Amino acid sequence: RVQLVFPQQKSMETAWMYRLLVILCGCQVHSQTVLNGPAQNFQQPGFQNRYYQASGYQGSRVLEHNQTGRFSQYVEVLWPAQTVVDEQGQIWISDSRYHQVLLMKTTSRYVSWPAFYTEYAGTRGLAGYVDGSRLKARFNAPSGLVISTDPRRPRRIYIADSGNHCIRVVTYESGRIATVAGSPITPGFRDGPGQEARFQQPSSLGMDPEGLHLFVLDNFRRIRYIELYLKKKTVTTLVGGACRAVARWTVYESIVQRRVGCHPDWVARNAGEQVDLYVSGEGVFFCAGHQATCAERHHPALADRNSPQLLSQAYAQSLLEGIPPE
Repeated sequence: RVQLVFPQQKSMETAWMYRLLVILCGCQVHSQTVLNGPAQNFQQPGFQNRYYQASGYQGSRVLEHNQTGRFSQYVEVLWPAQTVVDEQGQIWISDSRYHQVLLMKTTSRYVSWPAFYTEYAGTRGLAGYVDGSRLKARFNAPSGLVISTDPRRPRRIYIADSGNHCIRVVTYESGRIATVAGSPITPGFRDGPGQEARFQQPSSLGMDPEGLHLFVLDNFRRIRYIELYLKKKTVTTLVGGACRAVARWTVYESIVQRRVGCHPDWVARNAGEQVDLYVSGEGVFFCAGHQATCAERHHPALADRNSPQLLSQAYAQSLLEGIPPE
């Protein structure tokens, strides 16, 4: 931090010039100026740093990061770039040029260190967007990736598919690839559930060891937060300064790994920022019968009358009438 100490000033114009300097460069300015008139409070709820002096300030909150009493959630995550090392020492690489995810095992037949890679997911040189089997899937310039490391949970590899403007996931045990959030058809900047959210060239990812919290560097400078523990994954934009580097180290001589601390409760909309939010236009729909047709089944072996656990149409209708529309 830079601290600038100015002499006593009597000019109102000069005093406001110093205050503008604080806003623009984020310096800590100590001035002996005393302004005439009543004091004004420009602080927004939840952000109480005295150096945020502009009304409606929407810049970085970096000065309040990890300050006691100014957050309710704090998560430290591993935030690599295009290369990450898992707990077994294997190296995972996202090859944006050839649209693949590569895996380097710790040893090979001839040497006792990572020296040869295998094509783990995607087809070399073929860009596209296809979910499914890892060798049949298609990526478009995948950038950052991160791996869950909790041994109690299934291993998953999350990939920032930059050219497709979405976040993909590979389940290691099954080798299946799915889209977590974003749409390859419509890039943009919108919060919302899963594939209703919009990204613009996501470039890197950070995730906690349990694989519950995922952070995305998107739109070149914005931090997006995905709650992976929810059944319907939700994307939320955070304020600037919500994430800061905590530690940095190097493995295998040249692979840089970072640990970053983030405040997932520092939501940009709560700070007054205008962020597009997806709102469902659908009403509440309750399927009273079979899910494929929403009608009764009369097949002799699968007749609804032989399934007492199913709701009757009359009871389902009564539930529907008691639910307010969205």
